Amino acid sequence: MPTPLSEALATLRRRHGDAVIRSGDSLGGIEAWPTGIPILDHRLTPGGLPVGRVSLLAAAPGASGRLTLLQALTATASRERVAVYLDLVGSLDPGFLADLGADLTSLLVIQPPSGRWGEGFSMARSLVVAGTPWLAVALPGADSLAPVRPDTATPVVQPSAAGIATPGASPLAPSGAGESPREPRRSRPRPDSGWEHRLSTLVESVSTRRAVCLVSAAAPLPPALGYAASLTLECAADGWEEAHGDVLGLRTRLTVVKSKVSTPGETAAMLLRYPRPFAAAEAVGRPAVVDLTLTTEVDNSLEVAG
Repeated sequence: MPTPLSEALATLRRRHGDAVIRSGDSLGGIEAWPTGIPILDHRLTPGGLPVGRVSLLAAAPGASGRLTLLQALTATASRERVAVYLDLVGSLDPGFLADLGADLTSLLVIQPPSGRWGEGFSMARSLVVAGTPWLAVALPGADSLAPVRPDTATPVVQPSAAGIATPGASPLAPSGAGESPREPRRSRPRPDSGWEHRLSTLVESVSTRRAVCLVSAAAPLPPALGYAASLTLECAADGWEEAHGDVLGLRTRLTVVKSKVSTPGETAAMLLRYPRPFAAAEAVGRPAVVDLTLTTEVDNSLEVAG
């Protein structure tokens, strides 16, 4: 004999489909995207970055390796699928991504003209809803939380030959060089009123569309961002790796400070070794990841950025 509960369940399934209501034991485990870095996939984030959730690379302002790691993982993702990079820092270098082995034809870079976080989150959400499976978000440091004066706009961003938006003028170029008189000047990236709501809608879309979302941010972290993340890895610099007066890379320590998918507190050290020519006729090598905890070099094709 039907009960009120069974009738309510039947009505919801008829209206919205059978998938909207499932028993708890049918949900299964957390799906993950393998990064290709053993110390991440086997120690800090078992299986890789969680699918359908936001992961966060957090660090104090200054050198930490968070942006290098973000760009390296983006390069890896672009070789497998379409990847989106929301650049709210304004420092993305297509040449560096190419050195990391990125497939630039599979990489879409978003740089909102206004520089506002909320607009960038909305643009990223529309691509996630449309089916983009991998999203990286680069947020500026703590100084972006300060009030912005009208005269702090940066040069307009123009598309490069590779299809990636790059600054229209070099910091060393004469004033006005590379700017388009028909395009407005691009403001310094900054949070704006309502960005928290747009972030929450992006998080919801990432969950619904089963996308991978990795955010890099510098302290102090806005509470809304820390709350949105299911996984937070704290990045801390352990010093530069040097040889014969040259900087070879950055030693970075990663600590799981928050996790809804694994056990917090795990720590591992890695060396992010940068691309560099080792001989005049040799192609620029991709960075290697070295697990300093195990003192074992891993020459994997993930290769990290700075």
